[in-house]
Amino acid sequence: MSKLKTFIAEHAKTIKFSWHRVLITVGVVVFLVGILVAGTLVYAKQYENRVLPGVYVGEINVGGMEYGELVEYLQTMQTKLGDEGIHFSFGLNGDSKDFIIYPTVTNEESARDLIVIDPEKEADYLLSYRKDGNIITRAMSLLWVKLTGSEVKLHAVSFDKEGILEQIESYLKEYISEAKNASVQILSITPLSFEVTSSSVGVSFDYEDVAGSIIKDWSSLKTPEIRIKSTIDEPKILEADVENIIDRLPLVFEHGQLDINYRDPHTKQDHIWFVSLEEMADWLEVQKKEGNGFVFGLNYASTTAFLGKDISSFVNVEAKDAKFEINPDGKVTEFQGSRPGVGVDVEKTYEAINTAIQDRTLHDEGITRSVTLLTEQVEPNVKTGEVNNLGISEIIGIGHSKFRGSTPNRLKNIRHAAFDKLYGLLIKPGEEFSLINALKPFTVEGGYFADYTIKGDKMVKEIGGGLCQIGTTMFRTAMNSGLEITERREHSLAVPYYNDLTNGNPGVDATIYDPHPDLRFINDTGNYILITAELNIEAEDLRFYFWGTSDGRNAYYTAPQVSRWIPTGEPRMIETTDLAPGVQECQYAYAGANASFKYIIERPNGEKDERVFSSYYRPLPKICLVGVEKLSDEECTEGEECPSSSLTAPGELDDAVGEGENGEEREIIIDENVGSTG
Repeated sequence: MSKLKTFIAEHAKTIKFSWHRVLITVGVVVFLVGILVAGTLVYAKQYENRVLPGVYVGEINVGGMEYGELVEYLQTMQTKLGDEGIHFSFGLNGDSKDFIIYPTVTNEESARDLIVIDPEKEADYLLSYRKDGNIITRAMSLLWVKLTGSEVKLHAVSFDKEGILEQIESYLKEYISEAKNASVQILSITPLSFEVTSSSVGVSFDYEDVAGSIIKDWSSLKTPEIRIKSTIDEPKILEADVENIIDRLPLVFEHGQLDINYRDPHTKQDHIWFVSLEEMADWLEVQKKEGNGFVFGLNYASTTAFLGKDISSFVNVEAKDAKFEINPDGKVTEFQGSRPGVGVDVEKTYEAINTAIQDRTLHDEGITRSVTLLTEQVEPNVKTGEVNNLGISEIIGIGHSKFRGSTPNRLKNIRHAAFDKLYGLLIKPGEEFSLINALKPFTVEGGYFADYTIKGDKMVKEIGGGLCQIGTTMFRTAMNSGLEITERREHSLAVPYYNDLTNGNPGVDATIYDPHPDLRFINDTGNYILITAELNIEAEDLRFYFWGTSDGRNAYYTAPQVSRWIPTGEPRMIETTDLAPGVQECQYAYAGANASFKYIIERPNGEKDERVFSSYYRPLPKICLVGVEKLSDEECTEGEECPSSSLTAPGELDDAVGEGENGEEREIIIDENVGSTG
């Protein structure tokens, strides 16, 4: 203990002196730090309106620049970069090629830069770089940037990528080529002559991703130098692949054309197109089929162009919303049935067509000679059943006829009957419909026009010619709707207006005459039936539609068959004084026939109703009225007849057309044999 006291006593003076030195040292340090901080703060204050020292844009030092200096400098660099352009290079066949794109599009009136620096925004950005927080924080940032340096990129560079890529493509397009597969070129079909075409490599370039590199360099105020990757594309089908299947080529054509079938869901009418042998020859190519090697198929672009141009324009329809309005008399005054939109499914139809052609390479039997046109459907927003409570929701049957060669007055009568009399008519559940009652009165006051008719040896006008077109079309509509026909009679003559549209035979027609014969049928669907019509003057088509609710029955009639044709007999020439001398009015000759067809209704419970409709059409020779001069009474000697003959029994022939000119023979189509409503 005494030693410790002795040690303390001896060193007390020394210890006291050391604490004094520490205090002095600390004071000096604090003073120096204060000076440093004060100096730093003063230094930082000097850079409030200048870029911090040590800031680089790319490799260019912009530290210390003020706003105006920055804006001017960046404007100068924008001009410099634009003048130098964007440098590209690519390899081709072992050589390296270079080109420059200048990012300015000019015309006679203006210039547009595809890459633009906004000097004002960039100057604001650079001046504010790392100057967040209070004065001390900003001072520390200044020291850090000063000591370490900081590289930044411009951030307000606008870039028209599409415009740049267009210019690149414009330059490279002369070097771009598609790989060409070996194939066959048909020189003639009969006899089959062809040659095998050679394959060749293609060249492509990958430049979609150059935009990032251009912006990166431009944002660093650096002239972009971009290397574009080129690729050699090898053909997928070689000459040897074609030679392996060339012996199957004749079978592609031996199986004939390929039919494309389509049933219109709206009209229920069947349509057919076809790929001809000539089109096959033009579109033929060799294709690789998964799991089957190489086959002959049809070129995608050519086939789909055909589907789009020749078929889609006919088939495609927009969806139609329903409209329905009924007047106090119980007739629908405004109606538009809903209809799904339909469009050709080009991709799937091409696959079906191409597969059918490919199979001709792979198989000898079971070859498909027709395919079904495939469609896509778009539902309407408002369906027919949603706008009425009468059970009218869909088309249950359609009737169709042609009125080719009709006179103007005949067309007027057809239009008046179809739209003024029948369109919008409602048939009640259980009601027996009478076409005569729906169309009468058959008078001028009732809206009908007169047309020429041969009566005996005279040409007279009678009212209502052409209404048997209505009767025939309604008859077909009722059968396609599966309704019970309670009265129908065929025409006396096989009038060409009413020949069947599938095989051209007579037999599926109906004549009307007030009060009989009539066309009658019963609505046994359990719901109302609405009648609508469609008249196409250009196509010479008349259609009736029955709208209602289907109970699942399927109804149709077979094409009429003629069991016997009856010759017309010798032509007859009859002189008449009712025509100018030399003028002839003639009616066609009509062959007679015995014809029949089956009307079939398939019920939902599996039962089938069949009914045979038989028709007899009498023959009629060609008959001409020939105008002669009228003799005076004095010229008729006793015992002689003055020129006058009877063409046929009055009322037996109806609905003739036209007036001849001097020396001209005019053919007349007989439309009916039982009265003026034919």
